[in-house]
Amino acid sequence: MPLCQVCDSTCAKRGTKNGYDLFMCPSCALMFVHPLPDPTHVYDKSYFEGAEQGFGYVNYDEDKEPMVPTFHKYLRKIRKELGGAGRLLDVGAATGFFVELAQKDGFKAEGIEISDHAASLGRKKGRAVKTGFLSDVVGEFDCITMLDVIEHVLDPKQELMSAAARLRSGGILIVNTPDSGSLLARTLGLKWHHVGPPEHLYYFNRSNLRTLLEKAGFTLVEETTIGKSFTIKYILKTLHRATGLSLFGHLAKLFTHSPLSRISLPLNLYDNMFIVARKK
Repeated sequence: MPLCQVCDSTCAKRGTKNGYDLFMCPSCALMFVHPLPDPTHVYDKSYFEGAEQGFGYVNYDEDKEPMVPTFHKYLRKIRKELGGAGRLLDVGAATGFFVELAQKDGFKAEGIEISDHAASLGRKKGRAVKTGFLSDVVGEFDCITMLDVIEHVLDPKQELMSAAARLRSGGILIVNTPDSGSLLARTLGLKWHHVGPPEHLYYFNRSNLRTLLEKAGFTLVEETTIGKSFTIKYILKTLHRATGLSLFGHLAKLFTHSPLSRISLPLNLYDNMFIVARKK
């Protein structure tokens, strides 16, 4: 039986979804996929353009457009904690959409992304995105962002420790991730739309993520929920994946080629957590 990455307890199998086994810690309730898949087979062109595997984005940049107001909220919080703009690294930057927004807001921002396809799309648009892992990054930063990323990585504890090593003393880490302790997650169980291996591998609640951050060298500053906005086609794709109902899949295809495809809707299910942590 696998061990919990947060508290080292022996974990029991919770169930299976999408052909992947999920285990849960009896002590801290961390849920995770075991064995872990090879991420290089997950984040290909289809993940960022088309979502043909049943997960990912129809078009990454278009799907992120409705998130601009939310991203600006993130940047305002970062400015407040830093006392202004600073040097920022976005981990899991994809095409560099957030990196570009941060640069326009006065930050000296760059991104790192494991998918060369996504990073290349960003570089073609003049965005400062490199292909690689956080462990490849050299330099010291005032802020590191992991926006909907920590649930994807193979080793969250090591990822957080790598972030701490690349932050200046007193630098801040921003994490946004699904909250498995939320009412919606606890009500739906494995039917919760965020439970989607091989895309999402780890499912944290506020308590166990706080513990992991402390072990990695951080002190919690803020813990809240910030709502998001999504295009209708993205919502339909998510509903299709979560429910398996073909109706949502057909509607998603119709909206992909419709003038209405870019209409966005604000949505806050209170099943995400936004965390600000400071390096000790």
